[in-house]
Amino acid sequence: MANRSDFFSAKLPRGYKKLMAMGETYGYIKNSHERGQFKRMMISAHANHVGFKMKRNTLETSETE
Repeated sequence: MANRSDFFSAKLPRGYKKLMAMGETYGYIKNSHERGQFKRMMISAHANHVGFKMKRNTLETSETE
């Protein structure tokens, strides 16, 4: 299981897919319309998170040089 991070390469990483599956299992996501909304929301949130981390990484590397 080592080195299975798909945080930067995937549109929707493994962890978010697990969240969606658990939401369906426990009844938080009731139908396909809600699933689609949740999926789009998670894709958007992940893209924002990746953008923030990339920006932070470039700032940190430029400060050390």
